[in-house]
Amino acid sequence: MLSIQPLKSAQGAADYYSKAFNYYAGDSEALHWLGQGSQILKLSDTVQKEQMLALLEGKLPDGKKLSNREGEHRPGFDMTFSAPKSVSILVGLGIAPELVKFHDEAVQFTIGQLEKEFAETRVSRQGEIFFEKTGNLIVAAFRQPTSRANDPALHTHCVTMNITFHEGRARSLASDAKRNHGVIEQIQSNAHYCGQIYRNFLANKLKEANFPIRLVGNGLFEIEGIPEEIMSEFSSRRKDILDYMANRGLSGAKNASVATVNTRNYKEEHDLNLLKEDWKKRAKELGFDADSFMKNRAKSQSTSWISGFKERLLEFVRDSRKLNNSEKDEASSCIKVAIETLSQRTSIFSERLLAQEAMKHSLMSPNAISHQSLVQSIQQEIKNQTLYETTCPESGIRLLTTPWLLTLEVESIARIEQNKGAVKAVTTQNVVKSFQKERNALLTYPMTNSQKESMKVLLTSQDRYLAIQGFAGVAKTSMLSEAKHLIESKGFKLRGVTVASSAAHELQEKSGIKTDVFPLVHQELKKAPTASLAKTIFITDEASMLSSHQGHELIKQIERVGARLVLVGDKAQLPSVNAGRIFGLTQEYGIKTTVMDEIVRQKNETLKKAVMASTKGNVQEAIENLEVKTLSTHEERIAWIASHWLSLSPQERDKTLLFAPTHANREEITSLIRNGLKQEGVLNDEPIIQTILKTKSVESIQQRFVSNYHKGNRVRFNQDFKGAKIKAGNYYTVAEISKKNRQNNVLPLIDERGNAIKFKLDNLPNYKTHTAPFERIIEVYEAKPLELRVGDKVMWTRNFKTDDIRNGLCATVKEIKEKSLVFLTKEGQQLIFEKLHPALKHLDYSYVLTNYKVQGKDAPYGIGLMESYHRFGTTLNNFYVQISRAIQGMTLVTDNKEELVHAIQKNSMEKPASLDIISSQQLLNHESRFSSQQISLHAVIEKRKSLEKKIVSQILDQQNNLHEHMAKKNQPELNKELEL
Repeated sequence: MLSIQPLKSAQGAADYYSKAFNYYAGDSEALHWLGQGSQILKLSDTVQKEQMLALLEGKLPDGKKLSNREGEHRPGFDMTFSAPKSVSILVGLGIAPELVKFHDEAVQFTIGQLEKEFAETRVSRQGEIFFEKTGNLIVAAFRQPTSRANDPALHTHCVTMNITFHEGRARSLASDAKRNHGVIEQIQSNAHYCGQIYRNFLANKLKEANFPIRLVGNGLFEIEGIPEEIMSEFSSRRKDILDYMANRGLSGAKNASVATVNTRNYKEEHDLNLLKEDWKKRAKELGFDADSFMKNRAKSQSTSWISGFKERLLEFVRDSRKLNNSEKDEASSCIKVAIETLSQRTSIFSERLLAQEAMKHSLMSPNAISHQSLVQSIQQEIKNQTLYETTCPESGIRLLTTPWLLTLEVESIARIEQNKGAVKAVTTQNVVKSFQKERNALLTYPMTNSQKESMKVLLTSQDRYLAIQGFAGVAKTSMLSEAKHLIESKGFKLRGVTVASSAAHELQEKSGIKTDVFPLVHQELKKAPTASLAKTIFITDEASMLSSHQGHELIKQIERVGARLVLVGDKAQLPSVNAGRIFGLTQEYGIKTTVMDEIVRQKNETLKKAVMASTKGNVQEAIENLEVKTLSTHEERIAWIASHWLSLSPQERDKTLLFAPTHANREEITSLIRNGLKQEGVLNDEPIIQTILKTKSVESIQQRFVSNYHKGNRVRFNQDFKGAKIKAGNYYTVAEISKKNRQNNVLPLIDERGNAIKFKLDNLPNYKTHTAPFERIIEVYEAKPLELRVGDKVMWTRNFKTDDIRNGLCATVKEIKEKSLVFLTKEGQQLIFEKLHPALKHLDYSYVLTNYKVQGKDAPYGIGLMESYHRFGTTLNNFYVQISRAIQGMTLVTDNKEELVHAIQKNSMEKPASLDIISSQQLLNHESRFSSQQISLHAVIEKRKSLEKKIVSQILDQQNNLHEHMAKKNQPELNKELEL
């Protein structure tokens, strides 16, 4: 684990670490200098307090001092590397002292990598600021064996001075979070990557010393054989931090660092020998004999790669050479798995993110795989053109994509271009005008101009593919409902397709168009004979949620069957959770698009102004037209939302949507609401505890490796495996995964009758890149308890079509019987399920919804939580979706209005596309590589050239503005900014 924290003052830091000086006096291994900058200064191995204080103050050994014009100098920051708890325990019990050396070496290696990648300074040349790499840091390392709770907790504080050397001169480290620069800012942004470097180096050392490890999720590991009870016994400090974050709905490395500081208690120093005796006694009382563990641990470890790994890789490894057990081949395999994993989530990724994912996967190997081997394998993939490398023109960051991800986009756009004018219009403009006039006379609310125009384009266009770009609340569905009458009168059929089942229900209920989710419609299209659906128009609603894989397949199949496709949505709303942004991309590259921009949902004019401002990106104006409740603490904000909702009448509650950016937030608010409802007597009778299942993110390629499963996970199979006695639709619990299971890649399961099953993951169908996004052979879940009482409001989180249950369906618990539960839906439908029915495994409370769940819904009133420090929750997309749900009134609850505006403007949720970074020349090369395909990319390449010119023009404008700004600044101000 890695936590990062800025130092507030040089003296304060020196005082804080003075106890370490006293505690480790004379121990050069516990207190030592790291980093190339330390070598430049020729610092001795052991850290001296006075020496460190001087450097924190910017004072150099030659008498010079770094400071700005006011004589100020930021001291630096602390990076703390913490060993896995099992390592700390073995060290603390005094039986594996070599592990301390492994930890020290891992810290030293990581600091070396970090200074190569992140150390930089700001340099001014002719009035322009440049960020230049320096490759050196000055780090004072303090190793400590205990936590503040005096548990065994091996960790090292790396106090990093705000000094680096550039062209022979000492300078301050760069700081500029807004421009993809700044040393501490970039290390914080890449904290998981940096921490993974440390963990993998340590893991390699453990493997080499025959300490087998087991994965515990998210790139973390523990030494095999240390019982969970022992690690829990000695993890009170970790529990404090997690509780602090959970109580505030926090996540992420930066917030973890804040939680670490805010949960610090005064640390009482105790004699380490006495502590070790106490630890040994407590461990033994829990049944763990450390000496026996060391004697009985495996003398040797199999050096073979997990059985079946070669076969699982050969399906998607372009180079079909025979794999062997060399480190180079194992590293190559890890990179390939990492590419497949990331390619399901995003269309472009950085080398760091790829290396991080590969490092996680490499932990599964019983062999040590070095960081260098992984980096070299990435470079080999780039050389082989199985990865495309480019530089983002806006940020200058080096990014990667794959030929297949690029193909998904360019083929989709090329097909759209080639099918312009490919079909006959449904009817003529005159017929449409006449129809609209007739319908308007019958409607309570006449059609808006943009509704009329979109209907006209839909009915008179001769293009196979169309896009309707409509803001939230412009009545897109109402327009489709009206158009349906005329379309069907001309002998055509409408068929709806959506990503989310709730969106499918909304479209079908409000427009009368038969609608299903993508997997069902996809299968329907694949089975349809070629050119058999020329009279069918497919409508994709909430098209912003369509991934590149789904969009490509839909566009391809629509052309094959001779049908038409209309993409309907709002590119400014929430994107796909998977790779790509096909809806926005097709608009940029020329799909015929009609815009609906006349908002009719909001009846409150002030609220409508806020929504309109957000559609234009004017966050400040939007905030000024909203009712904003500002409260200083997270607890106050959560409590206000719950208490305000509870203060409403039952009728008003039903008219008010509550939403929050994260599941943690919604669970906090829900807990307070339910406590209030219990006091009111709304929730009565004795509760039952229902075990529910929460989806665990495990990509298709990851499902083929047993180390990605953990004891207690629940697994649902969607096809039979008769040889293993696995039946489709049944649920199984993952049992204890042994070392032998990992070596043989066998998943130990327990069925619902208690029978043990050994399922060989090699029996899963061969992995294929192009079909992986549509494959759902296994669903992996984590089990959690859910208290249910009569009166509780719940929703389903999975489809059960045969039981008339859809994902997102809301209901109230009407009755809890001995063997069954009775629910009443909002529509008045009564549902009865036996307590063992699988649908009850997929329930959750519905008092508060996430932004993704709320998209496409509306209500008279809305209350939303949005806090400025939530990096992924505070984006323009989330803000826009939240404030556009309400019809009459919307209240936004936040910590600080000004900081919220700044955060929304800064944070991006824009899903990247491969075409965003690939140059026209790379497109030409790509076309030449895959010229056998019967699709011309000429139009795509020409459009890319045009967009490149616009990007270059924008960058030049930004640079000119920067030059003008810098010209107005005098040199003293510039010196202050650079801290020369």
